[in-house]
Amino acid sequence: MSIKLTSKFITTIEIIILLVALLLGGLWISDPDGNYEPILVFLGFTLTVLEVVKRKSKANVKSEDVKPKQHARRYLDQPHQVHFIQSLPRLKKVAEESSQQLWDSGITANMRQGSYDLIDFLKDNWVKLAEFYPPLHFDGKEPRDYISEYTKNRFSFHRANLEPNGPGTGGSIVHVMVGGDVIADLEKMIEETVCTLSLNSDSIEFTEWKQQWRGKA
Repeated sequence: MSIKLTSKFITTIEIIILLVALLLGGLWISDPDGNYEPILVFLGFTLTVLEVVKRKSKANVKSEDVKPKQHARRYLDQPHQVHFIQSLPRLKKVAEESSQQLWDSGITANMRQGSYDLIDFLKDNWVKLAEFYPPLHFDGKEPRDYISEYTKNRFSFHRANLEPNGPGTGGSIVHVMVGGDVIADLEKMIEETVCTLSLNSDSIEFTEWKQQWRGKA
């Protein structure tokens, strides 16, 4: 029986018990000496059973909520999925052009946003590349969790590295510089991932892909 059906069934039984209790209350008022004990014992037993079933149902719902969701798989023997890898340099060029407009503004907030936009693009596409690997392949984590944690750690490292005299001592320009360093890190990781995947696919010419990815072709 599904959880929804179980919940409806329990609710129906509880309503019936309530109606029976009201009926007993009316009978008790009209006949205080009546033998109602067997019915009360039965109702008490039924309520106990219902409580056990309700707790079990809630436990099942919680276990379903925390059950890890397997990420979608991509396969190198499927041309339309390999096409995604081949198109990454072109997609990156478009994303860079969009960010470049913000970098060229000379306004720190805009420049930082330009970096964040490109970082989000790189993270999302690295996640898609990770889907060519088995589930939980990277450190036992889902790709997005692993990559988000990696990116966060790179932000922390570069901030600390660029401010040897302590947090906040490098001025606002440090945030822009950190963004550029994190972009370089993610670009390198994507490049290394594609390099590995290319070893298992004749459809990926890595040398040519790398030149395009680096904007040299």
